[in-house]
Amino acid sequence: MATQTLLDCKVFLGGYNLSGYHNSIDMSYSAEMLDDTVFGTSGTRSSKPGLKGFEFNGSIFWDTDVDAVVYNRIGAAREVMSFSPDGNIIGDRGYAVRAVNGTYNPLSGEVGAIMASEFSGMSSNTPLVRGLVMLAPGTKTATGNGTVQQLGAALSTQRIYAALHVTQAGGTTPSMTVTVKSATVVGFGSPTTRLTFAPATAIGAQWLELAGPVTDQYWRVDWTISGTSPVFNAFLVLGIQ
Repeated sequence: MATQTLLDCKVFLGGYNLSGYHNSIDMSYSAEMLDDTVFGTSGTRSSKPGLKGFEFNGSIFWDTDVDAVVYNRIGAAREVMSFSPDGNIIGDRGYAVRAVNGTYNPLSGEVGAIMASEFSGMSSNTPLVRGLVMLAPGTKTATGNGTVQQLGAALSTQRIYAALHVTQAGGTTPSMTVTVKSATVVGFGSPTTRLTFAPATAIGAQWLELAGPVTDQYWRVDWTISGTSPVFNAFLVLGIQ
């Protein structure tokens, strides 16, 4: 068993990396408990699980850039969000969800203190997906391949989920197409393309799903970059649920 100190937690909202503004993040994944107690009970109520839900709350240091990002998303259409305790290398634990941002407190503090703010939200018809970081932060200027990870197979009752955040897209007519592939062996011979994101030409986020079954155990994320002096930065979480 290993414990972890949160020193470099990753928080992504759409096409923005908000990690450097946060000093606290709280995530809660739960199932509603429905009372199904009937006559003949032993004196203790009975419950059964209902719908699942996800909530998050983040504490951030107020900044002009992050203020506009969060403010404009309150009550807007559901947004792709990803979180990781580290997220600096491929294979780190990651979580992804599509959520609606519901509350933003843009002004909080006392005299002499750094101005703080908070924002929170809830899932929107999408589970909290527990998976692996398959694209880690870092500049990408050319076509390349990720590192193979043993994510496992997907049953017929499961889906493969992928959350992509493009936080930088520079250069002249830059384009980055990200694909998710799987194979039967760790050497990744004869891989199958499972998901293909739309070409990214600006910052933003995309969410893709694929219904199982997929018997392949090994997964990799590749990217194709084109344009004149293109510069990209992207983050991707892949999970099976």
